Amino acid sequence: MNVLVVDDQREVVSGLLNGLHWKELEIDDVYSACCAEEARRVFLSEQIDILLCDIEMPGENGLSLFRWVVQKFPQTECIFLTSHAEFSYAKEAISLGSFDYILQPARYEEIEASIQRARRQILQKNSSQKLEKIAKDKEELADGLASSYLIDLLYYHNKTEENLNKIFSLKLKKQYHKMIFCTALQQIVHWKPESTEWEGSLLCRSISNILTEVFEPLCIEPVLLRYKRQHHVLLLCMDGVQCSDNLVALCQMGLQQYHQFEEQYMDFDSAVYLGDFIQKETFSEEFQNLSEMARQNIMAKNDIFVKGQQRHIPVWDKQQLFTMERWADQLEQGHGDRIIREIRNYYDRPNRSLGKDLVILKELHCGFTSALVSVMQRRNFQYSQIFNHQYPLHRYMEAHDTYEHFMQAVEYVITFLSDQNPLTFQEDQIDLAIRYIQENPEKKLTREEVAEYVHLNEDYFSRLFKEKTGYTVKDYIIKEKIKLAKELLATTNMSISIISLKTGFGNFSHFSRTFKKCEGITPNEYREQEQYL
Repeated sequence: MNVLVVDDQREVVSGLLNGLHWKELEIDDVYSACCAEEARRVFLSEQIDILLCDIEMPGENGLSLFRWVVQKFPQTECIFLTSHAEFSYAKEAISLGSFDYILQPARYEEIEASIQRARRQILQKNSSQKLEKIAKDKEELADGLASSYLIDLLYYHNKTEENLNKIFSLKLKKQYHKMIFCTALQQIVHWKPESTEWEGSLLCRSISNILTEVFEPLCIEPVLLRYKRQHHVLLLCMDGVQCSDNLVALCQMGLQQYHQFEEQYMDFDSAVYLGDFIQKETFSEEFQNLSEMARQNIMAKNDIFVKGQQRHIPVWDKQQLFTMERWADQLEQGHGDRIIREIRNYYDRPNRSLGKDLVILKELHCGFTSALVSVMQRRNFQYSQIFNHQYPLHRYMEAHDTYEHFMQAVEYVITFLSDQNPLTFQEDQIDLAIRYIQENPEKKLTREEVAEYVHLNEDYFSRLFKEKTGYTVKDYIIKEKIKLAKELLATTNMSISIISLKTGFGNFSHFSRTFKKCEGITPNEYREQEQYL
Protein backbone atom coordinates (compact mmCIF):
# COMPACT_ATOMS: atom_id res chain seq x y z
CA MET A 1 0.00 0.00 0.00
CA ASN A 2 1.44 3.45 -0.99
CA VAL A 3 1.08 6.96 0.46
CA LEU A 4 1.64 10.38 -1.11
CA VAL A 5 2.44 13.37 1.17
CA VAL A 6 1.69 16.80 -0.34
CA ASP A 7 2.63 20.11 1.35
CA ASP A 8 4.20 23.29 0.03
CA GLN A 9 6.43 23.50 3.16
CA ARG A 10 9.35 21.14 2.66
CA GLU A 11 10.07 20.93 6.39
CA VAL A 12 6.54 19.67 7.01
CA VAL A 13 6.97 17.02 4.29
CA SER A 14 10.36 16.01 5.72
CA GLY A 15 8.94 15.82 9.24
CA LEU A 16 6.14 13.48 8.14
CA LEU A 17 8.46 11.30 6.05
CA ASN A 18 10.92 10.87 8.92
CA GLY A 19 8.57 11.11 11.92
CA LEU A 20 5.92 8.48 11.08
CA HIS A 21 6.52 4.75 11.55
CA TRP A 22 5.73 3.69 8.01
CA LYS A 23 6.92 0.08 8.34
CA GLU A 24 4.79 -0.50 11.42
CA LEU A 25 1.85 0.97 9.49
CA GLU A 26 2.60 -1.62 6.74
CA ILE A 27 3.07 1.07 4.10
CA ASP A 28 5.23 -0.12 1.20
CA ASP A 29 6.26 3.18 -0.42
CA VAL A 30 5.92 6.84 0.57
CA TYR A 31 6.08 9.57 -2.12
CA SER A 32 6.17 13.33 -1.67
CA ALA A 33 5.21 16.46 -3.61
CA CYS A 34 5.37 20.20 -2.86
CA CYS A 35 2.52 21.35 -5.12
CA ALA A 36 -0.58 20.04 -6.85
CA GLU A 37 1.07 19.81 -10.26
CA GLU A 38 3.89 17.66 -8.87
CA ALA A 39 1.32 15.49 -7.05
CA ARG A 40 -0.54 14.87 -10.33
CA ARG A 41 2.64 13.57 -11.93
CA VAL A 42 3.10 11.10 -9.08
CA PHE A 43 -0.50 9.89 -9.41
CA LEU A 44 -0.05 9.33 -13.13
CA SER A 45 3.09 7.24 -12.65
CA GLU A 46 2.48 5.40 -9.36
CA GLN A 47 -0.43 3.70 -7.59
CA ILE A 48 -1.41 5.87 -4.63
CA ASP A 49 -3.75 4.42 -2.00
CA ILE A 50 -3.69 7.20 0.62
CA LEU A 51 -3.23 10.93 0.00
CA LEU A 52 -1.92 12.96 2.98
CA CYS A 53 -2.48 16.55 1.84
CA ASP A 54 -2.32 20.16 3.01
CA ILE A 55 -5.20 22.44 2.01
CA GLU A 56 -3.62 25.90 1.85
CA MET A 57 -0.96 25.87 -0.88
CA PRO A 58 0.17 28.54 -3.38
CA GLY A 59 -1.54 28.22 -6.74
CA GLU A 60 -3.87 25.24 -6.62
CA ASN A 61 -5.00 24.20 -3.14
CA GLY A 62 -5.46 20.71 -1.72
CA LEU A 63 -9.24 20.69 -2.14
CA SER A 64 -8.90 21.31 -5.88
CA LEU A 65 -6.26 18.58 -6.14
CA PHE A 66 -8.53 16.09 -4.33
CA ARG A 67 -11.44 16.99 -6.63
CA TRP A 68 -9.23 15.86 -9.55
CA VAL A 69 -8.18 12.69 -7.65
CA VAL A 70 -11.84 11.78 -7.01
CA GLN A 71 -12.53 11.91 -10.75
CA LYS A 72 -9.40 10.06 -11.90
CA PHE A 73 -8.58 7.73 -8.97
CA PRO A 74 -11.76 7.28 -6.91
CA GLN A 75 -10.29 4.36 -4.92
CA THR A 76 -7.77 6.71 -3.19
CA GLU A 77 -8.53 7.77 0.42
CA CYS A 78 -7.58 11.34 1.42
CA ILE A 79 -6.54 12.68 4.85
CA PHE A 80 -6.38 16.47 4.97
CA LEU A 81 -3.82 18.19 7.23
CA THR A 82 -4.37 21.92 7.73
CA SER A 83 -3.52 24.65 10.23
CA HIS A 84 -6.62 26.66 9.21
CA ALA A 85 -9.70 25.70 11.23
CA GLU A 86 -12.18 27.09 8.73
CA PHE A 87 -15.64 25.55 8.58
CA SER A 88 -15.91 26.04 4.79
CA TYR A 89 -12.77 23.92 4.27
CA ALA A 90 -14.08 21.12 6.47
CA LYS A 91 -17.48 21.22 4.79
CA GLU A 92 -16.02 20.92 1.28
CA ALA A 93 -13.59 18.19 2.36
CA ILE A 94 -16.49 16.14 3.73
CA SER A 95 -18.61 16.74 0.62
CA LEU A 96 -15.74 15.48 -1.56
CA GLY A 97 -15.59 12.30 0.51
CA SER A 98 -12.29 12.77 2.35
CA PHE A 99 -11.49 10.10 4.92
CA ASP A 100 -10.27 12.43 7.71
CA TYR A 101 -9.63 16.09 8.48
CA ILE A 102 -6.80 16.82 10.99
CA LEU A 103 -5.91 20.24 12.37
CA GLN A 104 -2.19 21.08 12.67
CA PRO A 105 -0.20 20.98 14.80
CA ALA A 106 -1.14 17.37 15.44
CA ARG A 107 0.77 14.59 17.15
CA TYR A 108 2.30 11.94 14.90
CA GLU A 109 0.37 9.28 16.81
CA GLU A 110 -2.92 10.93 15.76
CA ILE A 111 -1.85 10.99 12.10
CA GLU A 112 -0.66 7.36 12.28
CA ALA A 113 -3.97 6.30 13.80
CA SER A 114 -5.84 7.98 10.92
CA ILE A 115 -3.59 6.29 8.32
CA GLN A 116 -4.17 2.93 10.03
CA ARG A 117 -7.96 3.37 9.88
CA ALA A 118 -7.77 4.42 6.22
CA ARG A 119 -5.65 1.36 5.45
CA ARG A 120 -8.16 -0.98 7.13
CA GLN A 121 -11.03 0.60 5.16
CA ILE A 122 -9.17 0.17 1.87
CA LEU A 123 -8.44 -3.49 2.61
CA GLN A 124 -12.05 -4.09 3.59
CA LYS A 125 -13.30 -2.33 0.42
CA ASN A 126 -10.91 -4.34 -1.78
CA SER A 127 -12.02 -7.56 -0.13
CA SER A 128 -15.70 -6.69 -0.69
CA GLN A 129 -15.03 -5.80 -4.33
CA LYS A 130 -13.25 -9.11 -4.89
CA LEU A 131 -16.12 -11.03 -3.34
CA GLU A 132 -18.63 -9.06 -5.42
CA LYS A 133 -16.64 -9.81 -8.58
CA ILE A 134 -16.45 -13.51 -7.73
CA ALA A 135 -20.20 -13.57 -7.10
CA LYS A 136 -20.89 -11.65 -10.31
CA ASP A 137 -18.62 -13.92 -12.35
CA LYS A 138 -20.30 -16.96 -10.83
CA GLU A 139 -23.75 -15.57 -11.61
CA GLU A 140 -22.80 -14.73 -15.21
CA LEU A 141 -21.32 -18.20 -15.64
CA ALA A 142 -24.51 -19.78 -14.31
CA ASP A 143 -26.61 -17.59 -16.65
CA GLY A 144 -24.50 -18.56 -19.64
CA LEU A 145 -24.61 -22.29 -18.86
CA ALA A 146 -28.36 -22.23 -18.20
CA SER A 147 -28.99 -20.45 -21.52
CA SER A 148 -26.80 -23.04 -23.30
CA TYR A 149 -28.82 -25.90 -21.81
CA LEU A 150 -32.02 -24.13 -22.91
CA ILE A 151 -30.79 -23.70 -26.50
CA ASP A 152 -29.67 -27.35 -26.58
CA LEU A 153 -33.12 -28.41 -25.39
CA LEU A 154 -35.10 -26.21 -27.79
CA TYR A 155 -33.09 -26.72 -30.95
CA TYR A 156 -32.25 -30.40 -30.63
CA HIS A 157 -35.30 -31.64 -28.63
CA ASN A 158 -33.16 -34.12 -26.76
CA LYS A 159 -32.57 -34.76 -23.07
CA THR A 160 -35.39 -32.39 -22.10
CA GLU A 161 -35.67 -33.48 -18.49
CA GLU A 162 -31.89 -33.72 -18.05
CA ASN A 163 -31.32 -30.17 -19.40
CA LEU A 164 -34.15 -28.74 -17.30
CA ASN A 165 -32.68 -30.36 -14.18
CA LYS A 166 -29.33 -28.73 -14.96
CA ILE A 167 -31.02 -25.34 -15.46
CA PHE A 168 -32.91 -25.62 -12.17
CA SER A 169 -29.79 -26.72 -10.26
CA LEU A 170 -27.94 -23.65 -11.57
CA LYS A 171 -30.71 -21.07 -11.17
CA LEU A 172 -33.10 -22.11 -8.39
CA LYS A 173 -32.28 -20.77 -4.93
CA LYS A 174 -34.50 -23.35 -3.19
CA GLN A 175 -34.50 -27.12 -3.45
CA TYR A 176 -38.19 -27.84 -3.93
CA HIS A 177 -39.49 -31.16 -2.70
CA LYS A 178 -41.88 -31.65 -5.60
CA MET A 179 -41.69 -28.82 -8.08
CA ILE A 180 -44.27 -27.71 -10.60
CA PHE A 181 -43.80 -24.76 -12.93
CA CYS A 182 -45.42 -22.57 -15.56
CA THR A 183 -43.58 -21.49 -18.68
CA ALA A 184 -43.83 -17.98 -20.12
CA LEU A 185 -42.18 -16.27 -23.06
CA GLN A 186 -41.28 -12.57 -22.91
CA GLN A 187 -40.86 -10.62 -26.15
CA ILE A 188 -39.50 -7.06 -26.24
CA VAL A 189 -41.86 -5.43 -28.76
CA HIS A 190 -40.77 -1.75 -28.55
CA TRP A 191 -37.94 0.36 -27.21
CA LYS A 192 -39.35 3.65 -25.99
CA PRO A 193 -38.47 6.91 -27.84
CA GLU A 194 -35.05 8.37 -26.98
CA SER A 195 -34.02 5.17 -25.15
CA THR A 196 -31.02 3.04 -26.05
CA GLU A 197 -31.28 -0.72 -26.40
CA TRP A 198 -29.67 -2.37 -23.38
CA GLU A 199 -26.86 -4.90 -23.57
CA GLY A 200 -28.26 -8.43 -23.34
CA SER A 201 -26.90 -9.61 -19.96
CA LEU A 202 -27.76 -6.28 -18.29
CA LEU A 203 -31.31 -6.47 -19.65
CA CYS A 204 -31.76 -10.06 -18.46
CA ARG A 205 -30.35 -9.32 -14.97
CA SER A 206 -32.53 -6.22 -14.53
CA ILE A 207 -35.73 -8.04 -15.53
CA SER A 208 -34.78 -11.00 -13.32
CA ASN A 209 -34.31 -8.77 -10.26
CA ILE A 210 -37.72 -7.14 -10.75
CA LEU A 211 -39.44 -10.50 -11.26
CA THR A 212 -37.89 -11.84 -8.05
CA GLU A 213 -39.27 -8.91 -6.04
CA VAL A 214 -42.71 -9.40 -7.59
CA PHE A 215 -43.02 -13.18 -7.28
CA GLU A 216 -41.35 -13.89 -3.91
CA PRO A 217 -44.43 -12.74 -1.91
CA LEU A 218 -46.47 -15.20 -4.01
CA CYS A 219 -44.12 -18.10 -3.03
CA ILE A 220 -43.09 -18.41 -6.68
CA GLU A 221 -39.44 -18.42 -7.76
CA PRO A 222 -38.84 -17.00 -11.26
CA VAL A 223 -36.03 -18.30 -13.47
CA LEU A 224 -35.31 -16.02 -16.43
CA LEU A 225 -33.21 -17.32 -19.34
CA ARG A 226 -31.92 -15.54 -22.42
CA TYR A 227 -33.33 -17.20 -25.51
CA LYS A 228 -32.45 -14.75 -28.29
CA ARG A 229 -31.95 -11.03 -28.75
CA GLN A 230 -35.44 -9.78 -27.87
CA HIS A 231 -36.83 -12.90 -26.18
CA HIS A 232 -36.57 -14.44 -22.71
CA VAL A 233 -37.92 -17.72 -21.41
CA LEU A 234 -39.45 -17.49 -17.93
CA LEU A 235 -39.93 -20.51 -15.69
CA LEU A 236 -42.21 -19.76 -12.72
CA CYS A 237 -41.51 -22.46 -10.14
CA MET A 238 -43.39 -23.57 -7.03
CA ASP A 239 -43.22 -26.40 -4.52
CA GLY A 240 -46.00 -28.76 -5.53
CA VAL A 241 -46.59 -29.87 -1.93
CA GLN A 242 -47.74 -26.45 -0.76
CA CYS A 243 -48.97 -25.18 -4.13
CA SER A 244 -52.51 -23.98 -4.56
CA ASP A 245 -54.54 -25.32 -7.46
CA ASN A 246 -54.52 -21.93 -9.12
CA LEU A 247 -50.86 -21.52 -10.11
CA VAL A 248 -51.68 -19.96 -13.49
CA ALA A 249 -53.84 -17.28 -11.84
CA LEU A 250 -51.05 -16.49 -9.36
CA CYS A 251 -48.53 -16.24 -12.22
CA GLN A 252 -50.87 -13.98 -14.15
CA MET A 253 -51.25 -11.73 -11.11
CA GLY A 254 -47.48 -11.45 -10.69
CA LEU A 255 -46.94 -10.73 -14.39
CA GLN A 256 -49.52 -7.94 -14.25
CA GLN A 257 -47.58 -6.32 -11.37
CA TYR A 258 -44.34 -6.68 -13.37
CA HIS A 259 -46.00 -5.17 -16.44
CA GLN A 260 -47.16 -2.13 -14.49
CA PHE A 261 -43.61 -1.57 -13.23
CA GLU A 262 -42.21 -2.01 -16.75
CA GLU A 263 -44.60 0.54 -18.29
CA GLN A 264 -43.71 3.11 -15.64
CA TYR A 265 -39.96 2.68 -15.21
CA MET A 266 -38.36 0.62 -17.98
CA ASP A 267 -37.07 1.78 -21.37
CA PHE A 268 -39.02 -0.86 -23.29
CA ASP A 269 -42.44 -2.47 -23.71
CA SER A 270 -42.85 -6.22 -23.78
CA ALA A 271 -45.46 -8.85 -24.49
CA VAL A 272 -45.61 -11.88 -22.18
CA TYR A 273 -47.17 -15.18 -23.28
CA LEU A 274 -48.14 -17.41 -20.32
CA GLY A 275 -48.77 -21.14 -20.59
CA ASP A 276 -50.18 -23.80 -18.25
CA PHE A 277 -48.37 -25.50 -15.41
CA ILE A 278 -46.61 -28.49 -16.96
CA GLN A 279 -44.35 -31.47 -16.43
CA LYS A 280 -40.74 -31.37 -17.59
CA GLU A 281 -41.32 -33.78 -20.47
CA THR A 282 -43.94 -31.46 -22.05
CA PHE A 283 -41.76 -28.33 -21.88
CA SER A 284 -40.72 -28.33 -25.58
CA GLU A 285 -44.32 -28.67 -26.75
CA GLU A 286 -45.45 -25.86 -24.43
CA PHE A 287 -42.65 -23.62 -25.64
CA GLN A 288 -43.74 -24.15 -29.26
CA ASN A 289 -47.27 -23.10 -28.29
CA LEU A 290 -45.99 -19.88 -26.71
CA SER A 291 -43.73 -19.16 -29.69
CA GLU A 292 -46.73 -19.47 -31.99
CA MET A 293 -48.66 -17.02 -29.78
CA ALA A 294 -45.75 -14.56 -30.11
CA ARG A 295 -45.77 -15.01 -33.89
CA GLN A 296 -49.50 -14.28 -33.97
CA ASN A 297 -48.97 -10.94 -32.17
CA ILE A 298 -48.53 -9.10 -35.45
CA MET A 299 -49.66 -5.80 -33.91
CA ALA A 300 -46.75 -6.02 -31.43
CA LYS A 301 -49.06 -5.29 -28.50
CA ASN A 302 -47.39 -4.94 -25.10
CA ASP A 303 -49.78 -7.07 -23.09
CA ILE A 304 -50.08 -10.35 -21.18
CA PHE A 305 -51.51 -13.18 -23.29
CA VAL A 306 -52.65 -16.32 -21.47
CA LYS A 307 -52.89 -19.57 -23.41
CA GLY A 308 -56.48 -20.64 -23.96
CA GLN A 309 -57.92 -17.18 -23.33
CA GLN A 310 -57.87 -15.88 -26.92
CA ARG A 311 -61.36 -14.97 -27.99
CA HIS A 312 -62.93 -16.45 -31.11
CA ILE A 313 -64.43 -14.33 -33.88
CA PRO A 314 -66.00 -15.38 -37.18
CA VAL A 315 -63.72 -16.26 -40.07
CA TRP A 316 -62.61 -13.32 -42.21
CA ASP A 317 -65.02 -12.62 -45.02
CA LYS A 318 -62.87 -11.44 -47.90
CA GLN A 319 -65.82 -10.78 -50.17
CA GLN A 320 -67.37 -8.49 -47.59
CA LEU A 321 -64.26 -6.39 -47.05
CA PHE A 322 -62.63 -6.11 -50.44
CA THR A 323 -61.91 -7.62 -53.83
CA MET A 324 -58.43 -7.63 -55.33
CA GLU A 325 -59.76 -6.23 -58.59
CA ARG A 326 -61.06 -3.20 -56.75
CA TRP A 327 -57.70 -2.77 -55.00
CA ALA A 328 -55.92 -2.83 -58.38
CA ASP A 329 -58.29 -0.15 -59.71
CA GLN A 330 -57.72 1.98 -56.61
CA LEU A 331 -53.95 1.70 -57.01
CA GLU A 332 -54.19 2.60 -60.70
CA GLN A 333 -56.42 5.62 -59.98
CA GLY A 334 -54.25 6.96 -57.15
CA HIS A 335 -56.72 6.06 -54.37
CA GLY A 336 -54.37 3.94 -52.30
CA ASP A 337 -55.46 5.77 -49.14
CA ARG A 338 -58.77 3.89 -49.38
CA ILE A 339 -56.93 0.56 -49.23
CA ILE A 340 -55.00 1.69 -46.14
CA ARG A 341 -58.25 2.79 -44.52
CA GLU A 342 -59.91 -0.59 -45.17
CA ILE A 343 -57.02 -2.53 -43.61
CA ARG A 344 -56.83 -0.27 -40.57
CA ASN A 345 -60.57 -0.42 -40.00
CA TYR A 346 -60.37 -4.19 -39.81
CA TYR A 347 -57.43 -4.31 -37.39
CA ASP A 348 -58.91 -1.59 -35.20
CA ARG A 349 -61.98 -3.74 -34.54
CA PRO A 350 -62.32 -4.92 -30.92
CA ASN A 351 -62.50 -8.56 -29.82
CA ARG A 352 -60.21 -9.90 -32.55
CA SER A 353 -58.45 -13.24 -32.09
CA LEU A 354 -54.69 -13.65 -32.17
CA GLY A 355 -55.30 -16.97 -33.89
CA LYS A 356 -56.86 -15.31 -36.97
CA ASP A 357 -54.73 -12.18 -37.31
CA LEU A 358 -51.65 -13.79 -38.85
CA VAL A 359 -53.64 -15.90 -41.33
CA ILE A 360 -55.56 -12.85 -42.51
CA LEU A 361 -52.41 -10.74 -42.71
CA LYS A 362 -50.83 -13.28 -45.07
CA GLU A 363 -54.00 -13.28 -47.21
CA LEU A 364 -53.93 -9.48 -47.35
CA HIS A 365 -50.26 -9.48 -48.36
CA CYS A 366 -50.96 -12.00 -51.12
CA GLY A 367 -53.98 -10.01 -52.33
CA PHE A 368 -52.15 -6.68 -52.31
CA THR A 369 -49.27 -8.25 -54.24
CA SER A 370 -51.76 -9.52 -56.87
CA ALA A 371 -53.18 -6.01 -57.20
CA LEU A 372 -49.66 -4.58 -57.53
CA VAL A 373 -48.72 -7.08 -60.27
CA SER A 374 -51.87 -6.12 -62.18
CA VAL A 375 -50.92 -2.42 -62.06
CA MET A 376 -47.32 -3.20 -63.08
CA GLN A 377 -48.58 -5.03 -66.18
CA ARG A 378 -50.84 -2.11 -67.10
CA ARG A 379 -48.02 0.42 -66.71
CA ASN A 380 -45.20 -1.80 -68.05
CA PHE A 381 -43.31 -1.54 -64.77
CA GLN A 382 -40.55 -3.88 -63.63
CA TYR A 383 -39.92 -4.78 -59.97
CA SER A 384 -36.54 -3.06 -60.13
CA GLN A 385 -38.26 0.27 -60.86
CA ILE A 386 -40.28 0.11 -57.64
CA PHE A 387 -37.96 -1.64 -55.19
CA ASN A 388 -34.42 -0.45 -54.58
CA HIS A 389 -31.70 -0.43 -51.90
CA GLN A 390 -33.84 1.85 -49.70
CA TYR A 391 -36.77 -0.58 -49.81
CA PRO A 392 -35.61 -3.86 -51.41
CA LEU A 393 -37.89 -6.47 -52.93
CA HIS A 394 -37.01 -9.17 -50.37
CA ARG A 395 -38.15 -6.83 -47.58
CA TYR A 396 -41.52 -6.44 -49.29
CA MET A 397 -41.90 -10.18 -49.83
CA GLU A 398 -41.27 -10.85 -46.11
CA ALA A 399 -43.64 -8.10 -44.89
CA HIS A 400 -46.40 -10.46 -43.83
CA ASP A 401 -44.89 -11.26 -40.41
CA THR A 402 -46.24 -8.22 -38.51
CA TYR A 403 -48.93 -5.61 -39.06
CA GLU A 404 -46.35 -2.82 -38.81
CA HIS A 405 -44.13 -4.30 -41.54
CA PHE A 406 -47.10 -4.95 -43.81
CA MET A 407 -48.41 -1.39 -43.49
CA GLN A 408 -44.92 -0.01 -44.19
CA ALA A 409 -44.84 -2.09 -47.39
CA VAL A 410 -48.33 -0.99 -48.47
CA GLU A 411 -47.61 2.68 -47.78
CA TYR A 412 -44.29 2.51 -49.66
CA VAL A 413 -45.90 1.01 -52.78
CA ILE A 414 -48.84 3.42 -52.70
CA THR A 415 -46.53 6.43 -52.32
CA PHE A 416 -44.36 5.25 -55.23
CA LEU A 417 -47.32 4.69 -57.56
CA SER A 418 -48.97 7.99 -56.68
CA ASP A 419 -45.74 9.81 -57.57
CA GLN A 420 -45.62 8.20 -61.03
CA ASN A 421 -47.68 9.94 -63.70
CA PRO A 422 -47.85 7.30 -66.49
CA LEU A 423 -47.24 9.73 -69.39
CA THR A 424 -44.39 11.53 -67.65
CA PHE A 425 -42.83 8.21 -66.68
CA GLN A 426 -42.86 6.93 -70.27
CA GLU A 427 -41.31 10.13 -71.59
CA ASP A 428 -38.58 9.98 -68.96
CA GLN A 429 -37.74 6.39 -69.94
CA ILE A 430 -37.37 7.27 -73.64
CA ASP A 431 -35.12 10.24 -72.80
CA LEU A 432 -33.05 7.87 -70.70
CA ALA A 433 -32.78 5.44 -73.61
CA ILE A 434 -31.67 8.21 -75.99
CA ARG A 435 -28.99 9.34 -73.56
CA TYR A 436 -27.83 5.75 -73.09
CA ILE A 437 -27.41 5.29 -76.87
CA GLN A 438 -25.58 8.61 -77.26
CA GLU A 439 -23.19 7.85 -74.39
CA ASN A 440 -22.29 4.36 -75.59
CA PRO A 441 -21.56 4.55 -79.33
CA GLU A 442 -18.71 2.02 -79.04
CA LYS A 443 -21.11 -0.73 -77.88
CA LYS A 444 -22.92 -3.11 -80.20
CA LEU A 445 -26.31 -2.10 -78.79
CA THR A 446 -29.55 -3.91 -79.64
CA ARG A 447 -33.18 -2.95 -79.21
CA GLU A 448 -33.60 -5.65 -76.56
CA GLU A 449 -30.62 -4.39 -74.55
CA VAL A 450 -31.81 -0.75 -74.52
CA ALA A 451 -35.39 -1.75 -73.58
CA GLU A 452 -34.05 -3.83 -70.72
CA TYR A 453 -31.88 -0.91 -69.57
CA VAL A 454 -34.96 1.34 -69.17
CA HIS A 455 -37.13 -1.49 -67.75
CA LEU A 456 -39.79 -1.49 -70.48
CA ASN A 457 -41.38 -4.23 -72.54
CA GLU A 458 -39.42 -4.49 -75.83
CA ASP A 459 -42.34 -4.00 -78.23
CA TYR A 460 -43.92 -1.31 -76.07
CA PHE A 461 -40.54 0.48 -75.88
CA SER A 462 -40.06 0.34 -79.66
CA ARG A 463 -43.46 1.92 -80.25
CA LEU A 464 -42.85 4.74 -77.76
CA PHE A 465 -39.33 5.34 -79.15
CA LYS A 466 -40.56 5.65 -82.74
CA GLU A 467 -43.35 8.02 -81.64
CA LYS A 468 -40.88 10.34 -79.91
CA THR A 469 -37.84 10.26 -82.27
CA GLY A 470 -39.27 9.31 -85.68
CA TYR A 471 -36.65 6.53 -85.88
CA THR A 472 -36.67 2.86 -85.10
CA VAL A 473 -34.30 1.95 -82.29
CA LYS A 474 -31.90 0.25 -84.71
CA ASP A 475 -31.84 3.22 -87.11
CA TYR A 476 -31.29 5.68 -84.25
CA ILE A 477 -28.35 3.65 -82.95
CA ILE A 478 -26.76 3.65 -86.44
CA LYS A 479 -27.45 7.38 -86.81
CA GLU A 480 -25.58 8.17 -83.58
CA LYS A 481 -22.65 5.94 -84.56
CA ILE A 482 -22.29 7.61 -87.99
CA LYS A 483 -22.56 11.03 -86.33
CA LEU A 484 -19.58 10.24 -84.13
CA ALA A 485 -17.66 8.70 -87.03
CA LYS A 486 -18.07 11.87 -89.11
CA GLU A 487 -16.75 13.97 -86.21
CA LEU A 488 -13.68 11.76 -85.80
CA LEU A 489 -13.00 11.67 -89.54
CA ALA A 490 -13.15 15.46 -89.79
CA THR A 491 -11.21 16.42 -86.63
CA THR A 492 -8.61 13.65 -86.04
CA ASN A 493 -5.93 11.69 -87.88
CA MET A 494 -7.19 8.33 -86.55
CA SER A 495 -7.11 5.50 -89.04
CA ILE A 496 -10.47 4.47 -90.41
CA SER A 497 -10.01 1.01 -88.87
CA ILE A 498 -9.66 2.55 -85.39
CA ILE A 499 -12.70 4.77 -85.99
CA SER A 500 -14.75 1.71 -86.98
CA LEU A 501 -13.84 0.11 -83.64
CA LYS A 502 -14.63 3.28 -81.65
CA THR A 503 -18.08 3.43 -83.20
CA GLY A 504 -18.84 -0.21 -82.44
CA PHE A 505 -18.88 -1.64 -85.99
CA GLY A 506 -16.18 -4.19 -85.29
CA ASN A 507 -14.57 -4.36 -88.75
CA PHE A 508 -13.64 -1.93 -91.52
CA SER A 509 -15.78 -3.37 -94.30
CA HIS A 510 -19.04 -3.33 -92.26
CA PHE A 511 -18.30 0.24 -91.17
CA SER A 512 -17.51 1.36 -94.71
CA ARG A 513 -20.67 -0.18 -96.20
CA THR A 514 -22.93 1.32 -93.53
CA PHE A 515 -21.28 4.74 -93.78
CA LYS A 516 -21.72 4.85 -97.58
CA LYS A 517 -25.33 3.73 -97.25
CA CYS A 518 -26.07 6.62 -94.88
CA GLU A 519 -23.91 9.39 -96.37
CA GLY A 520 -23.62 8.39 -100.06
CA ILE A 521 -19.79 8.39 -99.96
CA THR A 522 -17.08 6.26 -98.35
CA PRO A 523 -15.40 7.26 -95.05
CA ASN A 524 -12.17 8.07 -96.89
CA GLU A 525 -13.99 10.30 -99.40
CA TYR A 526 -15.77 12.08 -96.49
CA ARG A 527 -12.42 12.79 -94.77
CA GLU A 528 -10.87 14.19 -97.95
CA GLN A 529 -13.96 16.34 -98.55
CA GLU A 530 -13.88 17.78 -95.02
CA GLN A 531 -10.13 18.44 -95.10
CA TYR A 532 -10.50 20.24 -98.46
CA LEU A 533 -13.16 22.50 -96.96
